[in-house]
Amino acid sequence: MKLITLLFITIALTACADSHPDANDAELEAAASKGREMGAEAAALTPNSMEQQAAILEIRSRESAIREAGFPSCADTFAIEAEKAFLHKPAE
Repeated sequence: MKLITLLFITIALTACADSHPDANDAELEAAASKGREMGAEAAALTPNSMEQQAAILEIRSRESAIREAGFPSCADTFAIEAEKAFLHKPAE
């Protein structure tokens, strides 16, 4: 009986462990917006240039800093939006 009670408590605590998100909607939107901005700036640079490579490294550095600050959801959103903006180059 004690084992069943302990198991139930463990399952309940595990289920509730991730119920608090690391970021709210405004923070996620800010990360997405900055990611789109930085991705578009990198895409506008000369392809394969040192400047473009530096911009890409800056995006990766910013993602790592956001993640290390304890906001993995914002880091994921930032990186995804930066990649989308970088790969979606406007028609020339």
